[in-house]
Amino acid sequence: MKPASLPATLLLAACALAPLVASAAPDGGGASPPAARPLTLAEVSRAFTAVDDAERHGALPDSRNSWLAAAAANREDPAPRVLAAYALPHGEETWAELKRLSSQFRESAIPWVAMWRIYLEWGVIDQVERSIQDVHQVDKANWLVGLIEAAVAERRGRLGPATSGYRAVLAIDPANVDAHVGLARLALAAGDEVSARQEANAALEALPGHAPALVVLAGLAEARGDVNASVALYRKVVAASSRDRNSRVKLARLLLRQGDTSGSRDQWKAALALKEDAETLVALAEAARLCGDTATEQRSLERLSALDPGSVEWRRVAEIRIQANDTAGAERALRQAVSRDAKDPQNHLALGRLLAASGRVGEGLEHLRAAGEIAVADREAVERRINLRKQSRPGLAALQRAVGALIDKTYRQRLKEHPRLSGKLTIRVTSDASGRAALVEVLEDTLHDDDVRACAYWNLKDAAYPAQKPGRSSFSFTLRPGR
Repeated sequence: MKPASLPATLLLAACALAPLVASAAPDGGGASPPAARPLTLAEVSRAFTAVDDAERHGALPDSRNSWLAAAAANREDPAPRVLAAYALPHGEETWAELKRLSSQFRESAIPWVAMWRIYLEWGVIDQVERSIQDVHQVDKANWLVGLIEAAVAERRGRLGPATSGYRAVLAIDPANVDAHVGLARLALAAGDEVSARQEANAALEALPGHAPALVVLAGLAEARGDVNASVALYRKVVAASSRDRNSRVKLARLLLRQGDTSGSRDQWKAALALKEDAETLVALAEAARLCGDTATEQRSLERLSALDPGSVEWRRVAEIRIQANDTAGAERALRQAVSRDAKDPQNHLALGRLLAASGRVGEGLEHLRAAGEIAVADREAVERRINLRKQSRPGLAALQRAVGALIDKTYRQRLKEHPRLSGKLTIRVTSDASGRAALVEVLEDTLHDDDVRACAYWNLKDAAYPAQKPGRSSFSFTLRPGR
């Protein structure tokens, strides 16, 4: 069946199943179904949803024993057998049991619906699409297949068929939780706050505390910038669905915005327990630092190193260390960032700024130049600080004098902070045939001042040398306060 024909098929199914749907139990599958009659599709759908909610709590549904009893009392009805299997943890063994039931009850789509729900949970959509049309032909009256088709269309981004499919399900089963939540998600994505809220509330009315519906309401609160409401709703989400990592991450970020650093740290810890990655470790370290939990901060950063994070994570670590006044730790992190991605200008900019601010302007300038356009202002400030000028002199002696004058100017600036500063600099330049400095080496430095050394190094590095005359040239500069 093509997605476009889905609503019509479901409405035909509604006509065939109207007497059964009218008797659907309103308790969401929690009470023991009568053994004298088969479960209605509405009851089956509510039971599937109730199982999913119990699984989000990390528990088996209370109704599993009643399904086992119903299966024993009515061996011709596949629904209780399928539900009893579906209520088990959704691993390969459960899926295999459902597959066995699909062979036992060949004329029913219910075992397949259970398998497809697990596939959707696993994100294996292709497997659903391969089998769904054949199964629908076998059990044409089963509108639960249409509910799965709508969910698949939503995952594939086919919003029209998804919307039509969910509405067709609600025409048959007006209290269907999955269909209401599906429409709520679609409305949220479309920016239709009124419809999203209406559908989410309808789902919660049918099944209070249903986490997917709460997620939609939390998303609406986020969209309108209501941090307090978002926090309150995401707290309900993680209480109802403890393994919803995405909601824990959102809650952690919102709590940090509220200033609840301890609460944020605890949510990052919970998210980390569900899945360990570099981004979460960095966020946990930051929240731990802000709330004064140095032990957790340290453990997070140690674990981060073992995971071999990328340059972005290392750059964030550097920001955390800077805020903690740990310049050495920030430098180590930024060097890691550069080593992970030497082409990222942000890495060079951050390291260049840090080095220049800590007095190592020579190496800092190298990274600021590597950063390119985004570092122009920082680079020009450093170049002014060390009196860098492009030199193009007719000979080496003239170059020595010109660079010497710039070095002396920088040296006089430094004497204001260090009146007893004195020493000697000897630098060797290897130039190539194009007249450029291919290699600049500091052979002697008894001055030990980074500004003066950087002035000499970079002025000689940028200078023009005689073309077609490659070779080595040494330049010495003696600097004393009395000069």
